[in-house]
Amino acid sequence: MSNNIVSRIYLAVSVIFFNSFLLFLIINIGFSGLSDFKEYYRKRSRPPDSTYSFRADNPALRKVYPGLSHLEIARLIRENRSVAQGYEPYVQFKELPFRGKYVNADSRGFRPTNGREKWPLNKNCYNVFVFGGSTAFGYGVADNETIASCLKQILTKSVNMTIEVYNFGRCSYFSGQESILLQRLIINGNTPNLAIFIDGLNDFAHYTGQPGFTKDLKKFMDEGDKPTWKKIVGELPVTKFVLKNRGSKSEKEKAPSAEVIPEVISRYKINKDLIEAICEKFCIKPLFIWQPIPVYKYDQRYNIFSKFNYDGFLPYIKEGYEAMAKDYKTGDFGNDFIWLSDMQENLKKPLYVDALHYSAEMNKLIAEQISIALSHKKILP
Repeated sequence: MSNNIVSRIYLAVSVIFFNSFLLFLIINIGFSGLSDFKEYYRKRSRPPDSTYSFRADNPALRKVYPGLSHLEIARLIRENRSVAQGYEPYVQFKELPFRGKYVNADSRGFRPTNGREKWPLNKNCYNVFVFGGSTAFGYGVADNETIASCLKQILTKSVNMTIEVYNFGRCSYFSGQESILLQRLIINGNTPNLAIFIDGLNDFAHYTGQPGFTKDLKKFMDEGDKPTWKKIVGELPVTKFVLKNRGSKSEKEKAPSAEVIPEVISRYKINKDLIEAICEKFCIKPLFIWQPIPVYKYDQRYNIFSKFNYDGFLPYIKEGYEAMAKDYKTGDFGNDFIWLSDMQENLKKPLYVDALHYSAEMNKLIAEQISIALSHKKILP
């Protein structure tokens, strides 16, 4: 009789436990699906021509990818989207090694310009490092179409010396990270003859001065001593859904531009000063480029992604560039600074492969302007 009671109790507990687990699983799957549906609906509700980029070949892209078939364009886009970021000491992250037909990322931290770069540096060559964000890396174009690659092609033809150009452009980088990256390269015995810094866009995109992924890394460190069960609960779909929706109601309002923009410009000037001091110490010639962006001095009739919400995605970029233009006219930035922000003002053609990144033609035009500046300023020997 006692065995029968124990069996019944065991069966009842098992049924309760199983049903509770099943209910818990169903609830979390449901909230996960609800989050996915909300994101899907949010994207579907946007007009097709207001997106940041096209996920595959689109007829509108044919103008910025001349000579490529729709399958080749689709593959190029897919390869660019496949490049991932991984941890890198001091600078937080970099592109992970990647091999593709059009897009490659070297394990040593740069994107190849010709696939035959010597590393460590060959001291018998005139070595050029190009720093910047994803526009310098060349998101949306092939290895041989980046600014660094175009610059190498131009300089190889015009300068009577062996030149190597290394593309250290990385997604999301701004002047502060580039300064640290230059230091790390020097410490490891790789000192260039010339260092070119292509900035502007990401300095205003990261207007707080904090690099990308800071929020994720801070969360990882802050949760280091939390019990495992709390970490698991925090990762549950139902928990994320509740916290996300609670947070959306208490989002901070946009800070006044009058406070943010001067701070960004001041920070850029300080980073520039620091880079110049490092370069002077190690006999490096620096050149600073203030890059073009699609919402400043560019005819939006030719911007394929003109309906993208730039003000929402980059709230200070347009006003920031206008303020920077006024500062530039004062002559405070020195002889090693090149203003390219208005170079596209009279170019009546599509120049961007997505809402922010340059086409191969635009990269070549920028490289030509850099080459002209190197000549006029007598930077190259």
